[in-house]
Amino acid sequence: EYVQLHRDTTVQSLTLAPTLKGGIVVWEDSPLLRAVKAGRCLVVDEADKAPLEVVCVLKSLAEDGELSLLDGRTIVRSGDPRLKAAQDGEPGQSGA
Repeated sequence: EYVQLHRDTTVQSLTLAPTLKGGIVVWEDSPLLRAVKAGRCLVVDEADKAPLEVVCVLKSLAEDGELSLLDGRTIVRSGDPRLKAAQDGEPGQSGA
């Protein structure tokens, strides 16, 4: 699964994704939740651009293995945490 973060990312958009089905907006699990539930790898792109509250949610999931959602659900990470975070390099930096 893949998620790209930016300065306008919210905790809600990190955990839920709106989809249009038959002209009705339906909220479904985001790539983050799908990856955690299925035990799949999640690639988090541009994590350095996310607001602090979004980073705290990811940090909590990575360290504690749990994530409490706004709708009352609690997601528990499997024993195999695979989380990859990426950020753009600063101007003038070479990739290592």
